[in-house]
Amino acid sequence: MTHAQANISALAPWLELNLRQFPLEYGDQLSSHLPMALHALHSLGADEARMAAFFNSYSRRFEGMVAPSAVAAPEDWLSLRGDWSAYSALRSYFELALAAEGRDALLRRVLPDLLPGISAVAFHGAIRLAHAVEGGHGPELVAALAYWASRWQQLPAPAVQSGVESLNLPAWSERLVAGASTWRSEAPLIFLRMMEASARPVYAELVWAAPAAAPTLLARVAELASLALDYYLHSANFTVLHMITGLRAVRVLAPWIPAEPNFQIQVQAILTQAFVAAYMAGRVQWRDTPEPKNGLNWAELADAATQAEDDHVIKLVHACREEMAVYGDPQYLQAAAMALR
Repeated sequence: MTHAQANISALAPWLELNLRQFPLEYGDQLSSHLPMALHALHSLGADEARMAAFFNSYSRRFEGMVAPSAVAAPEDWLSLRGDWSAYSALRSYFELALAAEGRDALLRRVLPDLLPGISAVAFHGAIRLAHAVEGGHGPELVAALAYWASRWQQLPAPAVQSGVESLNLPAWSERLVAGASTWRSEAPLIFLRMMEASARPVYAELVWAAPAAAPTLLARVAELASLALDYYLHSANFTVLHMITGLRAVRVLAPWIPAEPNFQIQVQAILTQAFVAAYMAGRVQWRDTPEPKNGLNWAELADAATQAEDDHVIKLVHACREEMAVYGDPQYLQAAAMALR
């Protein structure tokens, strides 16, 4: 049994309380990390007192705000993709669909239409859904699907580039790091910078020069996850952090993504485009990696993460632990320790 499969019964009341009391965003279109961080805290071993303390601290961000009210479900959810005002209607739709179809059938049906918008709100639609799946909580799963659908955002197809040859992964990574350094956006939010990046010629060049499709979607996810880990160790960059957690989300959701080869190749292309746009949006400042810390272990790192106040740190340590369990790369220990400094 993995960490993510641990008993989640103690988590459900906190997720339900969040859904009853608070909206999906706060401030200037900032995604609420509360349900995701609660799941990560629980998985990392936080006790009831710590869960309560974190919930109460985070809830101050929603002062004066209330949870959205329920409305009637639409017949056609696809026509509402990308319509933030339709969140409540979409939530009603997915609630009925979950009851009628069950989790597995519902995810298999809707993920093909959600994945082209993987970049929505800086991957948070997919990230929240992955946490909901692991948390095993139906209402949170419904909320995550509705959030992703209502904030759905598709990057435009890259302009056609003639004479661009596909590179191998190391060469392409070097080209990405160098190419991203020639452009900078001052937009305040990650997804806005990703959209700006997708309009630049260097973005199209990098997408067209990307390595040929991997044998499977999970193989491509693993390749990109390894690159994102290396980028984070060289930068501790906030956007790269979201690339790590976003790729973990795709890995978690992979069992419900259609296995049809052509579709898997399409998803690889979608991920590659989002990866390029996110790295360009990150305004990454490359630096030497710090000296590796010796004697690191997950028990101590997880305990430190449960005491953290930064929701992003909590989620990253959780993601690093889960990714190391899958990929076996000990550098995830170093990334977690870096986040906790």
